[in-house]
Amino acid sequence: MKFKIILITFFLFSCSSISSSNYKKNSFSSKGFAYIYDIKDYENKIIKKKINSDNFIIGHHTLKRGTLIKISNPVSGKNIIAKNEYKLDYPNFYNILVTKSVAQKLDLNFDIPYVEIEEIKKNKSFIAKKADIFDEEKQIHSSAPVEKVSISNISKKKEKKKIKKQKFTIILGNFYSLDSAKNLVKKVKKDSLLLRDKKISIFKRKEHNYEVFLGPYKTIKKIKNDYIALQQINFEEIDVKLND
Repeated sequence: MKFKIILITFFLFSCSSISSSNYKKNSFSSKGFAYIYDIKDYENKIIKKKINSDNFIIGHHTLKRGTLIKISNPVSGKNIIAKNEYKLDYPNFYNILVTKSVAQKLDLNFDIPYVEIEEIKKNKSFIAKKADIFDEEKQIHSSAPVEKVSISNISKKKEKKKIKKQKFTIILGNFYSLDSAKNLVKKVKKDSLLLRDKKISIFKRKEHNYEVFLGPYKTIKKIKNDYIALQQINFEEIDVKLND
């Protein structure tokens, strides 16, 4: 039996800087990690498509080519809207493939590149306008001349910003009743030897809304291990949530 993750309606309506009149209800959204492409991935046959890492390119394994996707970095508050250039396979732990140029634009943490993604559906004129802007940006990025390098005075002491350690949870589902949530916990522990001794928590968000989750995690390696264990017992569309 396959489990489908029940997403809270909130996940489908995350904030956007674009006017709501410009697009319809999003049909796809997820939260997780970006796969930052490197040429070695092609050489090692992890990715079948050879991509120029310096180009502003994204790819998704299920969304069609040309689909507009909004990618957000909730940590930095930065986001972009770009066309899906390739429909291709990449390690299924990740939610989307991006080049280094995209990762830098979003100011992603290369060790823990957490992102929120959503498909954008709009009227044709808006799609054309955004597509043109995106194409122009790609051309500018690839043909921009090298500017002079300025040397700043580094002798002055600069205050180091304290970087808050990020914590994540894997959302297993949201349920109407507490009994249903408890039954899922029992099912997961019964079916997965790897997750049998893991702490699986239930949080009551509000009346008749019980969230079941694993974590918190501080490293992507631990998240990946449990993510793979869940896939082995036929969990699909698993969301990873950044804790406040």
